Amino acid sequence: MSVGEVQSALPLVRAARSGSYKGPILISTITSTGKSMAIQELKPLIDAHIYYPWDVPRVVRRALDCLSPRVYAVMETEIWPNFLLELKKREIPAYMVNARVSETTFRRALRNRAFWSTVLGTFRGIFARSPADEARILEIGADPARVFRVGDSKVDALFERRRNVDRTLLDPLLRGQGPVLIAGSTHPGEEESVLKAFAEVKKTMPESRLILAPRHPERAESVMGLLGREQRACLLSKWAPGWTILVVDRIGVLFDLYGWSDAAFVGGSLVPKGGQNLLEPLAWGVPTFHGPHMEDFQDLARQAGEWGLAGTVEGPGQLASAWIESVSEARKTRDEFARRCDAFLESVGGASAKAWEKIEADNKTNLWE
Repeated sequence: MSVGEVQSALPLVRAARSGSYKGPILISTITSTGKSMAIQELKPLIDAHIYYPWDVPRVVRRALDCLSPRVYAVMETEIWPNFLLELKKREIPAYMVNARVSETTFRRALRNRAFWSTVLGTFRGIFARSPADEARILEIGADPARVFRVGDSKVDALFERRRNVDRTLLDPLLRGQGPVLIAGSTHPGEEESVLKAFAEVKKTMPESRLILAPRHPERAESVMGLLGREQRACLLSKWAPGWTILVVDRIGVLFDLYGWSDAAFVGGSLVPKGGQNLLEPLAWGVPTFHGPHMEDFQDLARQAGEWGLAGTVEGPGQLASAWIESVSEARKTRDEFARRCDAFLESVGGASAKAWEKIEADNKTNLWE
């Protein structure tokens, strides 16, 4: 799992631990950032962490001989065919939780539907995140009797994460008079547009400050290179009072930073990367904007738009206008907007408990023998 999948796993693990299951839970990740997030978020709930085994038959067999799992759950799109086929051979039940299929993956899968039908056939249950994901999963060959639409697991963790944030930790960093704008999970080619938008905002709201959080924090230094010398800019790890632009070079802090912002932009959407998740800023009641490329989150973006919580911008000019308008409006209606965000999240939550109930019901003997 990567960082996003770890966030999806948290409420599922918590659902298991809050029930009657007291056995061991092992979590695996494929990236070092995923490992850091897993240890940070899941350490009290899991028994061990490993890096995912290399997906070749010999390595997979050795890993399963060593681990002897009773049940296997994969999050979102982490599909490893050799591992899944070996699980099926050993009659170890497998589940896909918070299952999603991007438009790009879907088009590619249709060209090899027989292969995907075989791989998806290894799962005893597939818990789809949205109607669009459910339709794609069925179209590429999954058994309809094994596909369940339950919603987005990430929603379930957000309220708890919000309650547990210690806002005083960021107070020295973010204390100030002007509004804070944030561009989260940005990709190459987007920071330039965000900076142009911010320059326009400054003409109307000169006290504004900008937080830029690249999707991959290791890009922070190169993002700093885009900033003019006249800007009072710094890295989060080296912040100094009086900053105007803050570039985030750490993982695991974006959610907390959203909580301090007055308006947000979610990246991966002005460039064709499929978009990033809107839920984190919405969990804080923050007006949120995204570009036109939201293929990986199209149902969520559509629903949030219908609720009047998020909007689409095509470029720097529209983003600047959206930020200015939302900050001005938020001064009058922020509490009401936050209540609508909470109501929206509650309407799409509960997926993790539904998924765990099904897994538990399928495996009562297997899990407690």
